[in-house]
Amino acid sequence: MIRTDGTFMTRTGFQLFITSLLLTAAPITPAQITRDTLAASLTSEPPATAPTPKPESARILSPVAGLSLEDAVKYALANNKNLMADRMLIAQATGRLKQAGLKPNPMLGIAGSIDPMDVSQSNYSVGLTLPLEPGGRRARRIEVAGRELERMKLEVSDRERRLAADVRLKYGEVVEAVRNLELNERLLDLNQQSYRVVKARVTEGASAPLEESLLQVELGRIEAQRTAYATRAAVLLEELRSLLGMPSEEQLQVRDEFIERPVSLTREQMLEKALGSRPDLLAARAAEAVAAALIAQAKTEGKMDLSVFAEFGLQSNGFDQLGLNPSSGKPEQLFMRNGMIRGGVTIMLPTRNKNQGNIEAAVAMAEEARLRREFLESVIRREVAAAYARYEGAAKVLKTYNTDLLAASQNNLRVVRGSYDLGYVRVTDVLNEQRRLVDVQMSYTSALKEYYQSRAELENVLGTPLGAQ
Repeated sequence: MIRTDGTFMTRTGFQLFITSLLLTAAPITPAQITRDTLAASLTSEPPATAPTPKPESARILSPVAGLSLEDAVKYALANNKNLMADRMLIAQATGRLKQAGLKPNPMLGIAGSIDPMDVSQSNYSVGLTLPLEPGGRRARRIEVAGRELERMKLEVSDRERRLAADVRLKYGEVVEAVRNLELNERLLDLNQQSYRVVKARVTEGASAPLEESLLQVELGRIEAQRTAYATRAAVLLEELRSLLGMPSEEQLQVRDEFIERPVSLTREQMLEKALGSRPDLLAARAAEAVAAALIAQAKTEGKMDLSVFAEFGLQSNGFDQLGLNPSSGKPEQLFMRNGMIRGGVTIMLPTRNKNQGNIEAAVAMAEEARLRREFLESVIRREVAAAYARYEGAAKVLKTYNTDLLAASQNNLRVVRGSYDLGYVRVTDVLNEQRRLVDVQMSYTSALKEYYQSRAELENVLGTPLGAQ
């Protein structure tokens, strides 16, 4: 019997707490490996100690208060400053469309002349000129501006798609880091309990000092890993906060969104959906429409232009002869004043400049838009094929962990632990097997992240959320 803080334990009854990590008597589902199993391993009563502080992982990961993935995407779409700036491009295009629909202003002309040698000789006129914009010039401007507005909306929609994809990927990295941090925190806690027990055994002479030294080294290794994961989780959380556009003073917590969500669409269905709904491809097609409208506008502007004008003039001429003023009867210089109204049409004759250069530029722009659209279609085909293959591979790997690796690793540790209880193996064998199980668990977390990211990539290449299928 060994006394540790007033508690008696037999050799058979003594359970090395570090070997109880991730083990329960009941079967364990894969989704419970990280949290439920570790919680079950802590159900034994530890020695009375001061209240332990809240672990760092619990400050980031919260199933209740944490921001869900879809809520995080919505928050980013509403608060990301860079995206808000991009949306101002739509406002600019809307303003250009409004401007394109405005009719040209009339032009007012005022002219006058006077003979410096004879101020009695003078001419004054007021004229008004109004451009007519024949041939549908204004309609062509409106068409170009409208097509450009449509393209800009699709461009911004594509930037929203890319931002949502970045948020989903960063969210998954945060969850992975926090899951690993939580695993190391629980592992560290269990090893600290085990170290206290083994230290008491060494003091009583029931265990070799080497076992205490081995556990002390193991504690240092786990603490170093915990610190590394805590730092990585904090950095990734700040990067996620930046994508969301969340103020630094606002608390950010996430949820464990590593959940299997099978996809029912085939690769052919996904390709059809991507080619029909990807905002960047729709924007490329809209760019072709813009180029076609620019060609029509350039051809219209190469035709004759008309302006009408009207003018009212007043001419005053003085003579050397004198005449009598009928009112006063006094002699005065004779004047002749004439009013004049004239009107006409100004025609721009496209004899030399038929806007050939702008027409050629618009045609080249249309060809460029067509080539970019065809290239993007080929890229989308490859992206869908690659994303679907990645998803299928991730699902197969995850299924392997669910059915084989985790159960085999747990059974191996049970056997080694039983052998240690019977005195057939050393504590180093138990520690080594424990490390293998932890490595498998962390690999399982990586497999969950890969599955999560592959599904997020499918949503990204499709351009629309998959939803729960």
